[in-house]
Amino acid sequence: MFSAIKTSRLILCAVMASVPAVYGEPFGSLDFSGSGFLTLGAGAVLGGTKAGVVGRNCPCLTTDYAQAAVYDGRGGLQWKQDSKLGLQGTVVLPDSRFSVTAQAVVRGVQDGNVNLEWLYGTYQFSDSTSIQAGRKRLPLFYYSDIQDVGFALPWTHLPPQFYGWEAVNYNGVNLRHHLRLGEWDTTLNLLAGSENISDSGYWKIYNGPQSSTRVKWKNIVGGDLTLGYDWFETRFAYIQSDVERRSDTVWSQAAQNYVTAADPLMSGQGTRQNIYTVAINLDPGNWLLRSELLYIHRPGATFSDYAQLAGVGRRFGDWQLMATVSRYQGRAVNGGDPQGQEGHVNQSLTLRYNLTQNSDIKVQLDRQRDHSGVNWVPRYGDATLMTLSYDMVF
Repeated sequence: MFSAIKTSRLILCAVMASVPAVYGEPFGSLDFSGSGFLTLGAGAVLGGTKAGVVGRNCPCLTTDYAQAAVYDGRGGLQWKQDSKLGLQGTVVLPDSRFSVTAQAVVRGVQDGNVNLEWLYGTYQFSDSTSIQAGRKRLPLFYYSDIQDVGFALPWTHLPPQFYGWEAVNYNGVNLRHHLRLGEWDTTLNLLAGSENISDSGYWKIYNGPQSSTRVKWKNIVGGDLTLGYDWFETRFAYIQSDVERRSDTVWSQAAQNYVTAADPLMSGQGTRQNIYTVAINLDPGNWLLRSELLYIHRPGATFSDYAQLAGVGRRFGDWQLMATVSRYQGRAVNGGDPQGQEGHVNQSLTLRYNLTQNSDIKVQLDRQRDHSGVNWVPRYGDATLMTLSYDMVF
């Protein structure tokens, strides 16, 4: 699936990460552990609004905004959008308090390029408290840390209305503490850092596949709190940052006109953003419930972001059936145009079968409806998508 050259580059990264475990004797006895994950995905657009939208032949449905993974109306099966291969390794130093973790991911949508998603060091103060520094996932959402691991998800792809944002990683430091409060398991995580994104996949959705965009999230601070009791779990997160965006659109003048319509901040003017998320998940018996809420406020901007996700599933032995609804809506503030805001709702039905303890196959039907204001551009419209995935961890 991936080219031999690109795949060999990822294998080389994994081999190099494991070298200290084999040749580390002169520096002491190092402990290395490794793992990996694979998703082979395919999908076909079954129908929707026919139109040419910023260089794409629609109907179109985006399954990963951050990576610009878009299924379009070309016809036939498309496999690049959701296929990926990842390897992760951790090296623990002799005193067992300090370790280094790295994760590399190859994505079909990026033509097999190797991305270093994680590279951070951990110092374990105690069994319950640690500090980490380096490159990590930005813990915005419940599935943020494992969003690439298809086997860990109840869907063939994450609900895009909720999990689609321009930044998914950050460079910085975080402090994690775990404790028991009576019968409750509690984890508190505090973080600070920054992130720079060049040629943002997120903004290629709005400004054209050939657009060039630079995004900076500076002075990121925040944290998340997770509380769990038996089959009930809830998570709260707050992240704030200064954000700057600048686009040099090279696709066409029409796409250039979309830049300001999609986000007035794209002119390069910065602002502060405050991100709030809440998750409530239940796993009683053979039932499962997944729900999340998002609100993003930017003082001085002309709109705010709202997103919701709710899913209910039922396990039948090795089978699992899941119905999910996710919704995104931009709302005008500070003189913004109420008829020029983006909005869409996605309804999905997912059937999963566990082949082994480490692998599964899933089939999913997505039905997305565009509820954007009449003045909103670019308008992708409605779409119906069928996707199939094989997931495994190793």
